[in-house]
Amino acid sequence: MRRVQRAVGRGWVQGMLCEAPAPRAALLVLPPFFHEWQRSYRLFALMADALAARGISVLRFDYRGTGESSGDDADFLPSRALDDAEAMLASLRECSPAPVTLVGVRAGTLLAERLAERHGLPWCAWQGVERGDEHWSELRERDAHERNNRNRFPFLDRHRALDPATLMGHRLHPEFALELGIFQRAAEPAWRIDRAERCGPADVALPETLPGWVGQIDLQGALPLAAIAALAEAIAARMPSRPEQAA
Repeated sequence: MRRVQRAVGRGWVQGMLCEAPAPRAALLVLPPFFHEWQRSYRLFALMADALAARGISVLRFDYRGTGESSGDDADFLPSRALDDAEAMLASLRECSPAPVTLVGVRAGTLLAERLAERHGLPWCAWQGVERGDEHWSELRERDAHERNNRNRFPFLDRHRALDPATLMGHRLHPEFALELGIFQRAAEPAWRIDRAERCGPADVALPETLPGWVGQIDLQGALPLAAIAALAEAIAARMPSRPEQAA
């Protein structure tokens, strides 16, 4: 595994490339936003290792304003995140000759679709978000719930109102909600990774122990390593094995 860093604007984007010894394909993972990025971080680190062992190189990265990339919380915007994904795609192509597939996770799906259209690449939706405005409403509802969750704050003595400048513990850019609302899916992904009931014949169904992370704030037990290995096997089988298949 090696770090990949690339300048974007006046900052930089940092990622981690998990390289297969002789890759037959490569994945660029566009992560989810806010607490979903934090909650799923370890899951996708383990998934990258499992896929690399099956011949698939995987590049994960942090959007500017998150993780180890430059900037603070309020620098994070969907339009900038799309620029970050563009930069990481260039880095992945420089590092690996294998055909690239984009994987958008949750809200990252909204970015993956646009990036795939620009470059003529196949893309996959992992429990994908379809409308940015609906996702914003869901996030706001969850934020309101957690602010007044007496299991989390047992000595809370009054109702806590929403803070328009923050969301799920993250400071917001003033135009974040406006931008996210503009992003809406217009095309279907080449395939999906989702709950079995949402999958078609060409999709990859998540093992029963894996889909629940989307609704979680806190870790709820150890990650199921056997399920991650089984899912990696299914994803690897779905990936193209020749460059012309993912041109």
